[in-house]
Amino acid sequence: MIRNQESDGSWRGRWGICYIYGTWAALTALKAAGYPSDFTPVRKGIQFLKKIQRHDGGWGESCQSDIQQKFVPLHVSTPSQTAWAVDALSVCKETGDLLNRGVDYLLKKSFDMEERTYPTGAGLPGGFYIRYHSYEVIWPLLALSHYKKLQIQQ
Repeated sequence: MIRNQESDGSWRGRWGICYIYGTWAALTALKAAGYPSDFTPVRKGIQFLKKIQRHDGGWGESCQSDIQQKFVPLHVSTPSQTAWAVDALSVCKETGDLLNRGVDYLLKKSFDMEERTYPTGAGLPGGFYIRYHSYEVIWPLLALSHYKKLQIQQ
């Protein structure tokens, strides 16, 4: 897994829309395996997520990432992608304004009933994408629970 880390610190996911999801999966796996947050690949993954945070506090990635095989930002943040980033940062014990802004985005945007149509998963890269309707609730709940656990530990 470490050898598959991209030069920008991300990992390419094979199921969710791509680099935010892949980086979340890799970081949470490395932490579960006992690697410390100052381990170079973990630190690089954290820096990647910090670098791509949007001005509204959330994260968003275009399906074009899947086609171009590099991170391509989306013009809006999405609850599932924001949740993956917040969860990874929480599991890595990152704190501060950046994480808090991500949590604020989740609390404001994840649980409203606004219609969302942007895909959340890759069916066939460049072919079709899937929108899992529960993702804007399930992943934020997981991320917020890990954030709350981090707050209690401090």
